Amino acid sequence: MNIKRSKLILAAGLLGASLLFAGCGNSLDDQFVFGRNRIHCDNQTITVSTPFELVSNGKQVDLGDRGASVVKAEGHNSHLQILVTGEKVTADMNEKVLISQARNVLKSNSSLSNVKFDTEDVKIGNLDGKKLTFTFTETSRGKSTDLTVDEYIFTQKNTVWRVIYQYRTADSIGKALAERVAGKIALGSEF
Repeated sequence: MNIKRSKLILAAGLLGASLLFAGCGNSLDDQFVFGRNRIHCDNQTITVSTPFELVSNGKQVDLGDRGASVVKAEGHNSHLQILVTGEKVTADMNEKVLISQARNVLKSNSSLSNVKFDTEDVKIGNLDGKKLTFTFTETSRGKSTDLTVDEYIFTQKNTVWRVIYQYRTADSIGKALAERVAGKIALGSEF
């Protein structure tokens, strides 16, 4: 009877341990810490959802000069890269110029092939904006990599913003991260 009881207790213990560890580390929330970063430019602020800290000029982007006329912030992990730029609107720097530049840079880059892009209207808070989606193959040092880029461009008062999400097309975690955070942009410092 003791042997049966010991086996039953052992089996229950193993079952409990396997249930405890089942699924651990498999979800995005188990693997990444999601948060929000505020980016300031020309006394305007946007808040973006991100699985890592964004940095500008070697420090956390939220600590940057709120009145700066230009801001460039970046963050990445092995699956996803996020770039954010803000710049004071001028005749040479506005949504139309940025959209045109994005297309032209991809078209003129000889290391890129199979370039496809799509443009759609989006809302960022109460503002109209554009979402550009690019897919292409980049060849560098003899290696080819398929990439996907989602880029949001919009104007908040006198600041034109670009929020770019880039990942390897075949990277399922990069795609899942982008789907989780891309376009999650709030105007101001509240999310």
